Amino acid sequence: MNATSNAAPGASAQPPKSRLRQSPFRAWWTVGLLCAFYIVSYVDRIIPSLLVAPLKQDFDVTDVEIGLLFGGAFAIFYGVLGLPLARIADVYNRKYLVLGGVLLWSLCTTLSGAATAYGILVSLRIGLAIGEAALSPSAYSMIGDLYPPERRSLPAAIYATAGSMGGYGAYIVGAAVISIVSAGGVAQIPLLADLHLWQLVFFTVGIPGLLLGLVFLATTKEPARAAAQTDSAPPVKQVAGYFARRYRLFIGLFLGAGGVNLIVFAYGAWAPEFFRRTYDWTIGQSGFAFGAIGVPASAVGTLAFTLLSEHLRKRGRQDGLVIAALTASLIGCAAAVAAPLAPSAAGALAGLAIMIFALSGCSNLAVVSVQHIVPGRIRATAIALLFMCTTMVGLGLGPPVAALIAAALPTGGAALGPALSLLAAITLPVSAGLILWSRPAFIRQLTNLDT
Repeated sequence: MNATSNAAPGASAQPPKSRLRQSPFRAWWTVGLLCAFYIVSYVDRIIPSLLVAPLKQDFDVTDVEIGLLFGGAFAIFYGVLGLPLARIADVYNRKYLVLGGVLLWSLCTTLSGAATAYGILVSLRIGLAIGEAALSPSAYSMIGDLYPPERRSLPAAIYATAGSMGGYGAYIVGAAVISIVSAGGVAQIPLLADLHLWQLVFFTVGIPGLLLGLVFLATTKEPARAAAQTDSAPPVKQVAGYFARRYRLFIGLFLGAGGVNLIVFAYGAWAPEFFRRTYDWTIGQSGFAFGAIGVPASAVGTLAFTLLSEHLRKRGRQDGLVIAALTASLIGCAAAVAAPLAPSAAGALAGLAIMIFALSGCSNLAVVSVQHIVPGRIRATAIALLFMCTTMVGLGLGPPVAALIAAALPTGGAALGPALSLLAAITLPVSAGLILWSRPAFIRQLTNLDT
């Protein structure tokens, strides 16, 4: 027999690197552009949270309608389309899928500056969601084929970090754009003098994505795919049955993570406006401060609670990941309840830093858990279902429900802080309870994992 007789059919023992890989410079250039897209996508996604006051004034809408614009209009389409777009990325040209997504969301962001009605803004927000839903499935797939297995971890981690830190860094970028536009320099450009602040901001943040998309088109290549796996994907009915038989495990973890993200997204939508209304800050100050605490807090929290779960596991606690997630959710709950009730802006920022630290750690552990409890054949499906749950529950409900609670309270515009506190007091204990409820099933699954 030859040396490759025991290899899986359809795969060679040493695939030629020239066929499967690109030059190191081109590979890192592609990763860098994908990271830039990830950051730009967050800027375009969060910018309405920094434009609440001018949008309400010019479109005559309520906080609830702003919450739906930020959350519901985006979350439903982003969450639902994640699975089919991931399948498309597995089969068709990923470079053009990424390019199409970038151009679509950037064009929708730019055109938002020309919207003349709230319904048009909502429609463009849906277009933004569809475009952004194409990015990450394609990006992770491209990175997997740009590098051999032993070198994939670093570029994949860099891309993930661009997302986790870019989510809060986008507030800093958005605040800087608003400050520059507010200073009046952009308004001196011919044809822009009569535009409102929110229009100039949408134009300013939308155009970079279009330009980056052209650079991506001209300077990158679709990487060749590695040899296909011989095992076919399990039938949909079989996959559904797998999750249904373990309903306690996945409902507990996925809905628990969804509740945690409900608070994260509620604060993401309303924290800058909360500081403007409560402490009389400018929206530029509010966005910069929220982003400045969010970037380090999310990074440190993600690392700290991952290390805690590993420490507990090494000490013999099979449920170490669940205990770490439960601890993070309880700490985050206390901070989220207390932060908007603080008598000073500094106290509120400190509370939000603790909340972001803890809840970022909890959210990450939900993703990590999938690596431990789901067989490799359906792991991508499990991740997609988790993201669908956290997006549709968290982003879809968090921003509008916070606004609904505020509207029901008697203190008018000052009710935003109490509403966020009340929402956290109701939601996070339920999330912690769901995580705790999943604990016995988690231990059983670790013991009996099908591989």
